Order: sequence, then structure tokens, then C-alpha cells
Amino acid sequence: MSSGWGPRAAPLALLLAAGVLAGASAAEAQTSRPEIREIRVRGNRVFGEDALKRAIANRETRCKETVLLPLCWAGLDAAIDRRYLQPRELPLDMLRLQAYYLLRGYREAQVDTTVIRHDGTVELEFTVIEGEPVRVDSLEVLGLEEVRVEGLGSDLPLEVGDPLSFIRLEAVKDTLVARLRDVGYAHAAAFSGYFIPTGTRSAQVTFDVDPGPPARFGPVFVEWLPGQDGRAEPELDDQTVRRMVPFREGGLYRHSQLVEGQRNLYGLDIIRTAQVQPLGDTLVQDTVIPVRIRVAEGDLHRVRTGVGWSTADCLNTEAQWASRNFRGGARRLTVRGRLSNLLAPQLNESVLCRQAGEGEFARLNYQASVELVQPFVFSPRNSLTTNVFFERQSLPEVFVRQAVGFTAALSRNLGRQATATVSWQPALTRLEAGEVFFCISFLLCADRDIDVFRSANWLSPVGASVVLNRANRVLNPTAGYSAALSLEHASGLTASDFSYNRAVAEATGYVALGERTVLAGRVRGGMVRPGTLDLTGAGREVSHPQKRFYSGGAGSVRGFAENRLGPRVLSVNVERLLEVPQGAAAPACLPEQVFDGTCDASPVTTTFLAVRPTGGDALAEANLELRFPLAGNDVQGAAFVDVGQVWPRDPDGGLSLDFGQLQATPGMGVRYFSPIGPIRVDVGYRFQGAESLPVLTGTLRPFDPGADLPGDRIVVRGAGGTDVTLNWVETQDLQRLARDVPFGGGDSFFQRLQFHFSIGQAF
Repeated sequence: MSSGWGPRAAPLALLLAAGVLAGASAAEAQTSRPEIREIRVRGNRVFGEDALKRAIANRETRCKETVLLPLCWAGLDAAIDRRYLQPRELPLDMLRLQAYYLLRGYREAQVDTTVIRHDGTVELEFTVIEGEPVRVDSLEVLGLEEVRVEGLGSDLPLEVGDPLSFIRLEAVKDTLVARLRDVGYAHAAAFSGYFIPTGTRSAQVTFDVDPGPPARFGPVFVEWLPGQDGRAEPELDDQTVRRMVPFREGGLYRHSQLVEGQRNLYGLDIIRTAQVQPLGDTLVQDTVIPVRIRVAEGDLHRVRTGVGWSTADCLNTEAQWASRNFRGGARRLTVRGRLSNLLAPQLNESVLCRQAGEGEFARLNYQASVELVQPFVFSPRNSLTTNVFFERQSLPEVFVRQAVGFTAALSRNLGRQATATVSWQPALTRLEAGEVFFCISFLLCADRDIDVFRSANWLSPVGASVVLNRANRVLNPTAGYSAALSLEHASGLTASDFSYNRAVAEATGYVALGERTVLAGRVRGGMVRPGTLDLTGAGREVSHPQKRFYSGGAGSVRGFAENRLGPRVLSVNVERLLEVPQGAAAPACLPEQVFDGTCDASPVTTTFLAVRPTGGDALAEANLELRFPLAGNDVQGAAFVDVGQVWPRDPDGGLSLDFGQLQATPGMGVRYFSPIGPIRVDVGYRFQGAESLPVLTGTLRPFDPGADLPGDRIVVRGAGGTDVTLNWVETQDLQRLARDVPFGGGDSFFQRLQFHFSIGQAF
């Protein structure tokens, strides 16, 4: 027989009965009710206990937050969310659970409850007999015969063999209507019905679709709302607004294009409010659907300033001025400037700026650029960005880069928060303070060879990237995910002096574990394949220092300082090798040992050995972080584990990824949510012990009275602190000593801790 219930009648009847019983429960006093120690559900196989417990009104006493569990175990009342029995809700809870099953196809489900009383507390146990569900035996969609579009009735949320879920019945109707409205049937409607033969658990499901007449877009009207600054006349014109929507008058009606048009308008920086809506009487099935676009402008110009601090670049500040309708057409002209390493020379010995480097690396860094964005290029989905920039940037203890260049990038909106970009970025680049880097990485230790790298060279890659961002927030995501893939190629064909192929991929995800507890994770990997460089006549494969990979730091593997994970080398002044340390009888090395490279630098105090990262051609990183509330809504704690490594190429050009070399660093952190973003303090711990690292130093040659002046001779401290003049002269070249030196690790727990201070979440 046909069921006497409509698709929603049975659950509505149960909930109506629950509502009648609930009317008398409001006056019950909390003080007369026992505390609920635990709620259990027995007999459930299909649905999880947590989902069923969320469907009822009674709740069990629990800890307010996961991070407060130790305090809850200790019995601290402020950390416990106490819940008390609501006796009159018990029969309603049984009906609620029964309705939960019924809505999902389990019409025979039965629920009973038991109250287990203790001294002042109770335990609730709900026993469920689920029974067998009514399953869909056949599913038919009627009314699509006149709609000549393939696939409208396939891949529906309800399929043959599924339980007869009323929730999925509604989802199928919504899916059919949405699909029809996206192929021209603006007035589509769908109805559902089912038949359950007597004595069976099989349902014959039918969906009747009324497509209505096919419709097309009618006239498009633009309505201007008052601007943010009270301007009487808009800066934009109607044509600029109309071209940002993907439909035109006379085109086939598609509801998704209304949504896309509204999203495109919000992509214009000057638009503050945008609404794209169909017009007309919903009761009249017109075949021509007019559209009204309502827009309001924001400020024509915008100025932004900011100040930040981090252990990597010390005090930094930036400013930005933007014209959001430059010469009409919603073009955006932006002028930016940024300064970093402010106060670094004065504070690089303190914990707040220790990773900013010393000497050339601690000098003022700057960036300046002028950017123009054309929002419409043949399509509202395309935009063209051009940018002229000049900058000085230091990678602490690696190199200092000065560059002036140009960027041209064409981007296409691929859909919801997904963008693809192709670009070309020629830049005239000079590298400074990287002598040690060149010597160990490129085996170019002679001063005349290093000068080739110090001079200006063109680095001109073409790139392609795809970015997908489905995270729910920008500064502090709590749900969603993001992914990015970036590819670069540089060669003579792109007007580049350096040639290489480079790929970087990254994925990040966020899962909410509670009201304010989030589990965040990220994986990142990259690889670069260098081409042959012939600037010095060496004809060897060389990766440009800027395009090599470095790891360690506040946004990477936090158990290491900035760029300190992966290949490194030690640098020491030649005077330190030749001087006699206080309390010692002899120097670490004799001049003859420095001359022939057999010097052993192990006796030199570690404070005189500078660690210089050299980077690598492959990178792997993974981060897992639990973020939880600490104090109210403004202070958040974090527990994390970071894993990563950087690998260089072998001397023969091969690349071996030994994942047994991955370094894992756990740690803890605190975030304060300020008006400028999360202020973050992290402390990571590294397990890595001492490593044997290469040592680079200067070179010597014997003093030549016929060619050298007496003052050219090297002077070092001798025994007793007196100066000693040696008959040797220091050259400008570098050399690698034959013996490596054990370095790093630290013997105590505190020596292996790494402190980071920055603004913004790590990822």
C-alpha cells in the first residue's frame, strides 16, 4: 500500500508531539536535578554516538575545552561545563532519536532509555533497536523529456539501494531545480513521491519535474546606491559594471552566471556592495528575465600603513597608496613601499632580532613597487597585472640581493576561489655578501670569479601557477583548505643569464575539533633543476642562489633558526686560525697549514665560526599544529610538530632524497589576536646533534719583499696578548679546508630550543 505519510509528515508528527510535551518543562528548577555524569547510546550501528547525542536535549557534564582536560581531571570547577538532568525531556529525547532515524530511512527504529542513579549524579543510557531500513528499489525522474541536456537526472544525492532518506529526497529536488535553472529553465520546480508496497521494505521513488518554459536574459539595469564617501555621482560607468557580468541580453538564462557576475563585481577593489538579481513576478513564468545590478562604491583612494616585528627581519614597516579607478574602467594603481631590518644592527645580539644576521645582512632592506591591474582582458574572468619594482633583500647569512625589474602576469578566475596565472618577470640582479656561498656551492673561490656573480645578471623566469583557497578566513582559518602549484622556467629564450626549471607544491588544511580548537596541517615540497651556466667559462650546472631552497624559521621548521636546516658551511677569519687564544700556548694552525689547506679549525672557539646556509635543490616540509584557546577570545595556545629537510645535488649532478635525514622538531606557542593580526611567539626543540661541517677561510701567500709593502704582512695576536707580524700576506680569495669541524647540537635542553617572534599564523 502507499505510505500514509508524505515525505516530511512522519518526522513532523513526531516533533509536534515532542513540542507538546516540552511545553511543561520550563519551570523545573535546576537545583532539584542531578548532574548528568555520562550519556551512552547502545545498539547503534549505522550512526555514530556523537551524532545521536547531538540530536537530544539532555547533555552530559564535560570539560569546557580540550586543553583544559588536566584541570578538569583535577576537579577545577571553572574548567567544567556542568549539565543537569531534564526529566521531562527524556521522552522527547527518545522521540528525537526516533525522528532522527526516520528522517534517514529507518522507519522501524525503536528507542528506550534507562536512568542509572548515583549519589547526586545520573547516567543516561539510550538503547536503540535500529531495524532494517526501507531502501530505494527504483528511482525515476519524469518530465525531463523535453529538456535536451544530457546528465540532468544522473549522479543524484539519492540512488537505488540507498535508505529512503527524506533529507536526500529534498536534496535531489534541490539538485534537479538547480541544474534546470542553469540551462535556461528559470521557473523549474520538482516534486517527489514514493510508494512502499505492504509488507516490504522497498520504496519506489518518483520525481516529477516541471521545467517550465525556457528563458533568456532580458535587459540589464544598473542601479547605483550611495557611495561610501557620499559621492552623488559614481566614479564607474554602467558599461564597466555590465562587462564584469558573464551574461548579456538575449543569452540563455543561467542562475550560476548571476552568482559569478556578483563575485566578479566584488573582485573590483572599488566596489563595496554588489547584488545581481533577476526581476519579475515569480508567479508569472516569463520567458525573458530582466536583471538588476545594484552596486555601491567604496572610497576612490585608499592609504594603508603597518608596522611589524619578527626575529627574522627585526622591526619592519610598510605603506601603500591605491587609486581604485585609475583613468576609469576600475583599473587599480598601487604604490607600495616596505622597510625591514630597522634596528637590526643595534639589536641583532638580542633574542628579538638574532636571526636578522650581522654586517651586510643587518643593513636596511627595502622594497618599492608600482603596480597597475587591468580587471577586464577579453573576459571578466581575466585580469592583467603589471609591476615595476626595485629592492634590496637579504637572506640572513646567505646573500644580499639588489634587483630592479618588471612583472607582467595574466590571471584567470577558474571558479570559486581558484585562480590560474602565467607570468614573466625579468629582473637585473646583483648578489652581495655571498662569497662563502659561491665558493662552497659553485666551487668559485677566486675573487675574480666571484666578481662575475657580484655584477648584474638577468634572471628572467616565465611562470605558471594555480592557487585554490577554500579556507574560511584569511588571518586565522578554522576550517577549509588551500592548495597551490607553481612552475618556473628560465633560459636564454626568456632573456635569462641563468637557466633552470623549478616546481613548488603546497597544501594546507584546517579542521575544527571544538568551538575554538583547530587542527591545522601543511605539506610543502619543491625541486629545482639547474641549467648550465657559462658566465665564468666553467660550463657547470648552477642553481641561482635565489632559486635554491632553504628551510628553518618561524614559518617553516621552527626547531631551527632562519634558513639553518639543510646544507651549511662554517666561515672563519684567517686571523682567528693564526692567533694564540688567551690561555693557550699555540695557535690553531700555522700559516703553512692555512696555505696548503691542511689546517684543522676544531680548536677555534665556536663563537668565531659563522654558520652560512648554502641551500639545496630539493625541499620537503610538513607541519601539524593544534590551536586551542588559552584566555578568552584573544589568547590562543598552540602545540606543533614540524618536519623538514633540504637536499643538495651530488657532485655528479644527481639528486638523492634520503627521507631518513628528515628532522622533526616539536614545540609550543602562544598567539595574541591584535588588531593587526595574530602576534605569535613559538619555541621549537631540535633533536639534531652536532654535524661535521666544511670550513671556509681566506688564503695566504708568502711575503714577497720585491712585490709587497711591509704593511701588507698579516698581524695576529701572539702569546701573552702581544701582536705578532707574520711574513705572510692575506689574499682576497677563499678556500675550503681539508678537515670538516663538528658543530652545533648543544649539550643541554635549553641550548636546543629555538625562539621565534612574528606576526601572523605560521600557515
